[in-house]
Amino acid sequence: MISARLMKSLEEEGFSLDFPNYASNEERIIEILTEDNERLLLALPLLFQDNFDYKRIKSRLNQKLLRKLNSIILITGMIFQQEKIERTNLKGIIKEHSIKGKISKAEFTYYYDSFKEFKKNKGKEEESILKKQISLRGGLNLNQALAKIYSPGKLRIMEKIFNHEELSNTELKYYYRSIRPLILAILNEDMRKYLRIVEESKKYS
Repeated sequence: MISARLMKSLEEEGFSLDFPNYASNEERIIEILTEDNERLLLALPLLFQDNFDYKRIKSRLNQKLLRKLNSIILITGMIFQQEKIERTNLKGIIKEHSIKGKISKAEFTYYYDSFKEFKKNKGKEEESILKKQISLRGGLNLNQALAKIYSPGKLRIMEKIFNHEELSNTELKYYYRSIRPLILAILNEDMRKYLRIVEESKKYS
């Protein structure tokens, strides 16, 4: 088996191997549980963000692993409550199968801190990928479009924010007063639909 350290090192050089993907979320969950690795178990709350078939997983586990699964389901339910995540079937699984148990504060904190850290890392990775895509695909077009909307001074402030550079107090006040309202207007889905209709309708006028 290829070591994780070697694969990570090769990926940093741009090399990658194609591995077969999992057929379902249930298969990933089952494999993590059967690996019997405490560090890997921290990934389960991330996978529970997608719907999964509890009965299917349960049928493949012994009693020890089933207890572990139920414990992490309860912990994840508490995490989702804190984070206001409601798009999954986790709450229904807990209720339907009467999953109960005591979770210590230390155990909850351990999983919750890890969950927030993983989500933060994923956000940074997605932002990095988005920046690369912007740079590779649409740098010139983006700059031209922004220049039609924002003044050079506003663009300089937005560039600093995009690159995670610190703003002065004056720049920060200016951002909230003059830049952010326009950003929120552009991001408004109803306005974007309205402008699309206007743009399409002009062809027939």
